[in-house]
Amino acid sequence: MFSIDKNRTVFPVALLLFAIFCRAATFGNPLVHIDEQFYMFTGGRILQGDLPYVQIWDRKPLGLFLLYAFFHLFGPWRFWAYQIGALLSVWGTALLLMRMAGTIASRKGAFVAALLYITWLNLAGGEGGQSPVFYNLLVVAAMALVLFRVVLAVPSDRTLRNTGCQAMLLVGLALQVKYTAVFEGLFLGIFLLWGNWRVRNSVSVVIRNALLWCILAVLPTVIVAAVYYAGGYGHDWLFANVESIFLRGSRSAATLRANKARLLLLAAPLVISAMAGCGYRLKYGAPLKGTAVSALQFLSLWALSACVGVAVFGGWYTHYALPLLPPLTLLCAPLWDIPKGRIYFTLLLLAAVFFGQKDIHKHMKQHGDDHDLNQMVASMSRPIGCMFVYQGPIILYDVLPWCGLTTHPFPGHFNEYTERQATGIDPQKELQHVLAASPEYVVTEEPAWPEENLAVRSQLYEVLRSRYHEYYKRKQSKKDEFLVFYKLNDGKP
Repeated sequence: MFSIDKNRTVFPVALLLFAIFCRAATFGNPLVHIDEQFYMFTGGRILQGDLPYVQIWDRKPLGLFLLYAFFHLFGPWRFWAYQIGALLSVWGTALLLMRMAGTIASRKGAFVAALLYITWLNLAGGEGGQSPVFYNLLVVAAMALVLFRVVLAVPSDRTLRNTGCQAMLLVGLALQVKYTAVFEGLFLGIFLLWGNWRVRNSVSVVIRNALLWCILAVLPTVIVAAVYYAGGYGHDWLFANVESIFLRGSRSAATLRANKARLLLLAAPLVISAMAGCGYRLKYGAPLKGTAVSALQFLSLWALSACVGVAVFGGWYTHYALPLLPPLTLLCAPLWDIPKGRIYFTLLLLAAVFFGQKDIHKHMKQHGDDHDLNQMVASMSRPIGCMFVYQGPIILYDVLPWCGLTTHPFPGHFNEYTERQATGIDPQKELQHVLAASPEYVVTEEPAWPEENLAVRSQLYEVLRSRYHEYYKRKQSKKDEFLVFYKLNDGKP
């Protein structure tokens, strides 16, 4: 048997090794996901003096791009850098989850729940550096502060106020990685105010703390906005970060149904496991102490707030489910401590490992890896002329000279039907402007995808048929889906 001190060493090391095992297939791969490619490209452009929302348009918070700008400092090792950064973030999140789960389950149950978080990320597109992989750490840290200092203790006025300040500042930093953290932030703020009211039944104190916590939660975003307004780019920041979010169109009913079905399939095993474990423990297991009941209530409310956030924004992509994973996997911990629960938990964990690795290799076949990227670049003539990525690996903009043909380099802002009135440009006019510059290469995928703006695609292919020829082609799936490079004809009509 391990001693307590050895357990404190063995479990964290085991979590790190397990995280490395689960994510190793992605290390060094520059083509994990188009989102991460864009973050890396934008981070690199920041280092070259370009300003997000002005020279490079998107609606993600500045903090996310600054994080990738840091990774870009590692030069040829930048892809390893962001993937190691993501690994450390996952490990840190798992450590916090293990400690938090220990308040409602045995230490071994808490450890296995942390393992479940690590491997379930791969099922939800979190094998790389999607924004929730990083901001989950900040949100979980904020929740852990409140759990241990407020829920499981009898805090003084000062402790409650200071804990609230620290937690809400962490939420504020998370908001600068992705704004969807707002739902968990709202829950945490309301919970702190309720706790404040219980500790000290004074309206003036509650209002004063509420203002202080709100200020800290929005402070990072206010600082970013102030910098943009001071530089004369306030409208650019406001449109990208606020207005454009509400201008996006709606996807087709069939696509929304399919996406929601995938999200439900991801979450259902965790929800069922959490309900079974917690329910059995409450009804038949060893009696929970009062603090454990309070912890279970707090963690359940956190899970509910995360579910609300995903329900509001979750009909788009699979990785939108990533914020659900910390509270749901944590609540699965009691399942380990009930009869036959360990067998089910073990099978669930093994299934997650198997299908997670299967998904990683499926994505690698679809998107490619460093070998495929090198092959793409090597196929081009020297010197390489300007390139326009209509649909495909945007990391090409990062590894090749950037011509700046458009302020909207993210492919979805051209080809996605829902974005046609949401990005501040007319995609057809912008495409006409780009093609007028006669880029030497145009990158696209064939055939069209279900949510594509077919008017823009038709406009593009009219030019490709008359002025370009197919130059490079790579099969991306079993369904005859291809990545295609077109090269400008020598005559350049």
